[in-house]
Amino acid sequence: MKGSGIRYLWPYIAHRRRWILGCFLYAVIGASASAYSPFLLGRAVDELGGGVRLPVLAAYSVGLLILAALLASFRYLLRMLTGTIAATVSYEMSQDLFTRLLVLDQRNFGFFGRGDLLSRATTDFIPIWRFFSAGFQMMMHSLVLLVIGCILMTIASPLLGAIVFGCLLLTMTAQIFLGPLLERAFDRVQREIAELSGFAQEHLTTVRMVKAYGQEQQVVTAFEAVNDRYAESNLRFMLRSGLISPIPGAVVRLSAALVLALGGALVIDGDLTLGQLVQFIVYLTLLSAAAVQIGSAFERLQQGAAAAGRIAEVLGHLPRIADAPGARDIDIQGAVTMRGVGVRASGNWVLRDISFEVPAGSTVGIVGSTGAGKSTLLSLVARVQDPEAGQVLIDGVDVRELKLDTLRQSLAIVPQETFLFGMSLRENITLGLKDVPDEVVEQAISVARLSNDLPQLPRGLDTEVGERGATLSGGQKQRTAIARAIVRDPRILLLDDALASVDAQTASEIVAGLAAGRGGSRRTTFIVAQHLLAVRPADIIFVLNRGEIAELGSHDELVALGGLYAEMYEREHSSRATAQLVG
Repeated sequence: MKGSGIRYLWPYIAHRRRWILGCFLYAVIGASASAYSPFLLGRAVDELGGGVRLPVLAAYSVGLLILAALLASFRYLLRMLTGTIAATVSYEMSQDLFTRLLVLDQRNFGFFGRGDLLSRATTDFIPIWRFFSAGFQMMMHSLVLLVIGCILMTIASPLLGAIVFGCLLLTMTAQIFLGPLLERAFDRVQREIAELSGFAQEHLTTVRMVKAYGQEQQVVTAFEAVNDRYAESNLRFMLRSGLISPIPGAVVRLSAALVLALGGALVIDGDLTLGQLVQFIVYLTLLSAAAVQIGSAFERLQQGAAAAGRIAEVLGHLPRIADAPGARDIDIQGAVTMRGVGVRASGNWVLRDISFEVPAGSTVGIVGSTGAGKSTLLSLVARVQDPEAGQVLIDGVDVRELKLDTLRQSLAIVPQETFLFGMSLRENITLGLKDVPDEVVEQAISVARLSNDLPQLPRGLDTEVGERGATLSGGQKQRTAIARAIVRDPRILLLDDALASVDAQTASEIVAGLAAGRGGSRRTTFIVAQHLLAVRPADIIFVLNRGEIAELGSHDELVALGGLYAEMYEREHSSRATAQLVG
């Protein structure tokens, strides 16, 4: 079907031909046992009319029991195999999705939204599981049963077999034709679920602010509007499903009426035996159930296709930042150079003509007003984004020619908005690392000035910090994140306003200890800070203004220059003096 999400499911089962062949084999054996039962029953009825002996009747009974046992056994095997396929496909598809989410850039996350991605990563896998675990086996068994049943019916009576086959062909055509309507309706339902999830996630995260500003009723009203749209979409899907689902049963009942009328006339004329008529009626019962199962399986297929399409939409978004062909793997020392670098956003230059050379082991302070481009400059060093003009080089190599793994393993970045996990303080600091020596952890928390806070925590480093570090203050969270970066001993350390919640004196002490790496080496450190006292120990300070480096030099040189930095320093010094006087 054009535009259907079914094509996205195929790659996950195409290379498992043995499993598909096994499903087909189990379906053929089980459906054959089910289809042969009416034939055997019809023969028994005809034998009864001729005065059958008890041993013959017993043989027919045993035959029906054997067929029932075969049907049950191979339906069970089919169900187990399709369940294995469902688990495998869901697992591999979810792994692909999660792997892609980890490499998507900020633009992609902005395109989808966190709530939408959460919905795609959870609820969208349920319809895929339901199709492969139940719908797939129902569809295979029922289709094989319909084919074998129609063949046996046609052998008994070509006229009645043709009628039943024509009616079934009609219902299958109707379902295939109407299927895309169902898929689109279910896709809309899933999108509304994603919006509902995103709304709930956003407002539960900011529940304190909602309460602080007395917005409870407004949020409830907005949630009702989102919920109403979801309910409306779900109702529209159910109405379409309700129109399509009864079609197989209705067509089979029409077939039953025609078979009973024509079959009865054929029995009266002697062209059909009573046993064959009974056989046809039982066949119609089986085929009616099979047709209903196909209808249910087809609905699940459309739901799974819609869900697969939504997941594939995320998989189709490739990250802009990726390894170039022939990307290099070097031993990074930490020298950073920019040559004529420029970055634009919404048609305006965020950074323009940025050029500098920072030797390995240097500490660089970056200050400037809001919107000056400080965070953007750090993102270029970490290659979170690429410049639109100029070059960013590390150890003389363009970062676009370096392997991302090489760059990221040699670099650590601490953002202003710190995220901690609901685990112990030690686990948050050593996140992703194994068997970190205690002395390394102690050194990291000492440099981050977190060691003074440990006596306040009930279990020290083993204290559970709660979801998002709920039990810690803002300054403790930031210093934990700094310790997390230091414990990795990166060659390049980027602090993106990561000292905003730390007092100026402590921030200055932290900066003074950041440059020293393990083994006596010095790391290159870039520090974006609001407190000038925090960047005072830096070897060189960049003053950004309107996307350009307006001034650069050491603290003393910039103060002596009497420019922007000197004005900022004077304001901060006056504010601090006033605060001390008031205190």
